[in-house]
Amino acid sequence: MTRARRAPGGYLVAALVRCGLYLGPLSLAVAGAESLGRVAWQVPAVTLLLGWTAAQGLAAVGVSVARRGGPAAAARMVASGFAAVIGLWFALVWVAPGVLLGPDRALAATVGLGGLISLGCVTAALVTRAEASVAAWFTPCWLLAAATLADSAGLDRIAAVPVETLLPAAIVAVTVRAFRPAVLGRTARPARLSPAERRRGVAYLVIGAAQAVSVVLLWRGGPAAMPVPAVLPLLVAVPVLEGLIGWHTARLDAGLDSAETPEEFDRHVRNVTAITLAGLVPPLAAGCGLLLAAYRLPYGLAGVPGASDAVLALAAGTLLGGVFAVTFLLAARSRHGIAAVLAAFPPIAAAVLAMSAPPEGMLPAAVAVLAATHLAGLLIVALTAADLRRTP
Repeated sequence: MTRARRAPGGYLVAALVRCGLYLGPLSLAVAGAESLGRVAWQVPAVTLLLGWTAAQGLAAVGVSVARRGGPAAAARMVASGFAAVIGLWFALVWVAPGVLLGPDRALAATVGLGGLISLGCVTAALVTRAEASVAAWFTPCWLLAAATLADSAGLDRIAAVPVETLLPAAIVAVTVRAFRPAVLGRTARPARLSPAERRRGVAYLVIGAAQAVSVVLLWRGGPAAMPVPAVLPLLVAVPVLEGLIGWHTARLDAGLDSAETPEEFDRHVRNVTAITLAGLVPPLAAGCGLLLAAYRLPYGLAGVPGASDAVLALAAGTLLGGVFAVTFLLAARSRHGIAAVLAAFPPIAAAVLAMSAPPEGMLPAAVAVLAATHLAGLLIVALTAADLRRTP
């Protein structure tokens, strides 16, 4: 039997490209920091919730649409979905009290629109397999982000760049490239989605919503003066997460191609599962270690206000990154229902904890919940990673 050859490390290159694509919206946030600073925190929070939820659900379904109807059909589906989300955002801005938006309602609407469009571009790139091209088109946004940082650093020559004027043009350019197949491409009439594909889309919607809520809770629940420690581990986890899932999927598929007997494939799966679990353990160990360190700070730091909370926030962000990795790995192995339940547990537990008002504060309890969720995820991966089906 002739077996397909796979380029060694191809999954790693693809993972790095996707990471560059995922970070594209971050460049818009950095470049538009001044505008973000003039709106209420609820504006980026709701934008993230709507955009990330739609991105996860539409990307999950768009893969099937692209396979049957081509990239044009998938891009049009993503465009229609995000058009509906943008319409919902404008409706929310229209009826929301001013205290939830900031001093300028039009600015709040514009900030949310930019965020949703950027997430729509990322989703369109994923379903049309144009990740590298769209990521490259985010380069002007990164240059504008660098100019914004230079302004903050007091570099007057670079700070003279009119970022506020050029940023909308950069967003339009990325949007045109990302949705070009929707306008120029030809499409076959795609077949209706199967019930399994619909369930997959719903599961990813739940996963996206739960992840967005978790990030917002971590952002708002951490130390107000130092929000970076809570979010920084998630940025570090993105490339590691993509690389691990890519390696896991590639090795299992390679085993399906190369194994001559069921026994040989079983041994291959056990080895891949053991290595995967080893890659998922460090976030749990690091998070628990930081939790202990928060209560055993050196004498010089023990008296610093907020030092313990900063370490706890770092622990929570590290554990949340591990939970994301476990969730996406289970979803990649077609365990969508389990992945959705696992992703939804931390925000639900946070709501229960908020009502009970722990006397020592939310952060220690949140770290404990995330550690328990991550541990449960490891056990589930150990039981389900030996799935003999090829990932669709």
